[in-house]
Amino acid sequence: MGVVRDTNGRPIRSAIVHAVNDNAHPGDVQATTDDKGRFAMIGLAGGEWRFLVDAPGFATASATVPIRTAGTPPLNFTLARDLGPLPGALDKNIQQQIADANTLRDQGRVDQAIAAYENIRAGNPKLTSIHVVLADAYYTRATQETNASARQALLTRAVAAYGEALKADAASARAQAGLASARADLADTGRSNR
Repeated sequence: MGVVRDTNGRPIRSAIVHAVNDNAHPGDVQATTDDKGRFAMIGLAGGEWRFLVDAPGFATASATVPIRTAGTPPLNFTLARDLGPLPGALDKNIQQQIADANTLRDQGRVDQAIAAYENIRAGNPKLTSIHVVLADAYYTRATQETNASARQALLTRAVAAYGEALKADAASARAQAGLASARADLADTGRSNR
């Protein structure tokens, strides 16, 4: 019924081919390719079938094909190598992680939000915008702190995070304003500690 090859035209052995049609019985038929990349499926009813082709080390291919009860031409699938995640790529669920951290911040659970933002930053070094959010969280927490030494440590972290944000985007007005405020508060806190 068809052949599965790689982009160089070489047959792919042991690829799994699924044919799915919710209006047919059976509605899910599976075949595995042989040494020459060939597969066959017997008994597919006429109609639109969605084919999914999987093979280890290759990206999944899919196609919707009209199957006729007689004379359907051979199906040929070409699979590209799956290169995996790009080095330094963002986690797939980064938006949810940020939303969860923002929820913690908005609930006033700033320490937990800071920990969540730090985890996001550690796992996604290419996400430079997290530095501003993290700096804001450190600054917010510093304004809540009554212990002068702890406040100074939080402000120092805020200054460092704003600095990282400005390395990525020197024109960021939010980072510039935050940095100026955090530095001023840090200087005030340093004077009051003496």
